[in-house]
Amino acid sequence: MTHRFQILEKVAFSLVCWSAAASSAYIGYERCPDIKVALHAGEKILSDGGQYAFACTAPAVDVCAQLPTD
Repeated sequence: MTHRFQILEKVAFSLVCWSAAASSAYIGYERCPDIKVALHAGEKILSDGGQYAFACTAPAVDVCAQLPTD
């Protein structure tokens, strides 16, 4: 088998695997309400963490002090 077909085979296999993983994740997300709650809580945590990281990298002194801590 030529090198080109080996690469094509690897790409096709990767796409099939990613498709199966995405389908399984979607089915789990739709069937289990606990996963939905956990994902939305994680989204909020990541969003808040990103805001803190962005604000705390500013060159001003005590920029993080003005952000809410709750």
